[in-house]
Amino acid sequence: MLSQLSKNAFEQIASLQELEARQIFFIGGAPRSGTTWIQHLIDGHPEASCMGEGLFWQQVYYPLTTMIENWRTALQGKNTTQFSHTGGYPLPDDKDRDLLLATSILKSFQRQLATRADGGTSCLAVGEKTPEDIFLFLRLRHLFPQARLIVISRDPRDVLASAWHMFIQRHRPDDDLSSEMENFVRNALGPMERSARALFTLKEQDPACCLSITYEELHANTADILASTFRFLGLSDAPEIVQASIERSSFSRLSGGRERGTEEKRSFLRQGIVGGWRNTLTEQMNDIILEKMGWTFTHFGWTQ
Repeated sequence: MLSQLSKNAFEQIASLQELEARQIFFIGGAPRSGTTWIQHLIDGHPEASCMGEGLFWQQVYYPLTTMIENWRTALQGKNTTQFSHTGGYPLPDDKDRDLLLATSILKSFQRQLATRADGGTSCLAVGEKTPEDIFLFLRLRHLFPQARLIVISRDPRDVLASAWHMFIQRHRPDDDLSSEMENFVRNALGPMERSARALFTLKEQDPACCLSITYEELHANTADILASTFRFLGLSDAPEIVQASIERSSFSRLSGGRERGTEEKRSFLRQGIVGGWRNTLTEQMNDIILEKMGWTFTHFGWTQ
């Protein structure tokens, strides 16, 4: 029985090597910056699979890091007490964690491809989007040297306004929360700035592997941005494929019939416009955001 279990495990690990023939990719960015939109657009390509969210950063990387640290500490304790005369047992390190992380991700992609009608045989590219995975991108690039990384950025004021409605306001629609909003903005700016700096670090270290787009560009020129994204992933950018993906991923279709600009405060797809922050944030909040994130505006072409 034990040998059968081991054989099955080895067979599963060996089957993951097939994924090396495909283009692996990851999508990240600040929550509410448009990662879900670009995920749907890419998944609309007949030769791509892009599902979200795998939650690799929060639910896999951190627990594995803690597990390896605890394992190492426990072994060190034994090595310096009961087994000090022999030197004890070899200690695990970050390579052990990375192997487990990579295997978990590949197994997730294998399950993802299995959900397709053809079992994923037609897919040339497979990936997922989890906004916070941008903090893991450098590690993912190390684990998967051929991986492509896509980052979508959005005017931080629109990000924060959208996040406020998504994570706070819609759960308490009848409450006056104006006094809490400024604290929400201030607390969110730290992770947002770290996300932006992670992008710039990635582009400096390995620019060829990273595609940086903005929500505003995607909003204004969806077809061209999507075509360039398909090319980045080694996929066909044929106009009919691009157009079909755009139609499949339109705001109206995904929201159940609403047009962009028609607000539904309790919906995940609340409004889908550029510049809507003016209806939510105060000028004082705008100043707070610009003080912290203003350095990014020139780079991304946002107007202060």
